[in-house]
Amino acid sequence: MKEILESDLAKKIGVSRSVIKGHRNRLLKHGEHWHKKGRANVYSEEGASLIMEAAGVPTPPDEIKAIVDDSEAKKANEETLTYVHAKFANTRVIRGRRDSGEIVIVRVKTSENFRPADHQGNPMTFPARCEGGVWTITRPLPRWAGRW
Repeated sequence: MKEILESDLAKKIGVSRSVIKGHRNRLLKHGEHWHKKGRANVYSEEGASLIMEAAGVPTPPDEIKAIVDDSEAKKANEETLTYVHAKFANTRVIRGRRDSGEIVIVRVKTSENFRPADHQGNPMTFPARCEGGVWTITRPLPRWAGRW
């Protein structure tokens, strides 16, 4: 089943998440049209089309499928990287190693809590996504040194 995140749906149709929440509570059934995945709300194709109709954005079925497929492609583009220690003057970048061994530069909000090994002695890994040649971390940053 193809799914789309609420935040991606809000960006695509140009309304706030609170507007989508109102339509969700009024029109959609939990489990059939949408469900929770961790802390995020995820919509099925049918749920996304109902939200778009309610928001006044008439969308043909082919375009809805394209939007959902685009959201699925973003998830598939995510990769797990291993932190590689490097001192940069810019604290908003870190170095990560891909599974292929390639070293890449990853944008983060701050690099202060990244360590070569986590609190259990394992290499520190994190999910990242490459968009347009720029790698960005796709999870919250470590809250403490070497610990998520």
